[in-house]
Amino acid sequence: MTTSLVPSTPAARREAGLGSVIVIGAVGVIATLGLLMAGVTFAGLVIGVTIALPVAAAYHVPVLASDAAIAASLASFWPVFTALSIASFVAAGIVTVKLISFLSPAPRD
Repeated sequence: MTTSLVPSTPAARREAGLGSVIVIGAVGVIATLGLLMAGVTFAGLVIGVTIALPVAAAYHVPVLASDAAIAASLASFWPVFTALSIASFVAAGIVTVKLISFLSPAPRD
């Protein structure tokens, strides 16, 4: 008994309809803007927690001891905030590139 192997043919890619293009585009734009916002927020944390106490002292702003302790403890996590910021910006770039490649009408081989 022999078995015959039927070579599989690649499935033809269906063109996306207008509704799906709008939904995918909107979700992609929202995801990109959310990731950019997260990146800016983490970058702001890197800058903010490291200079919060010196700036408050320079401008003679009263700071509670508990707030100073929180700022001092968060300042030691600046590498984590930096990595999260960079990762958010990279992810936003990847989402944008993939969105453009998905929505582009050019054939992808």
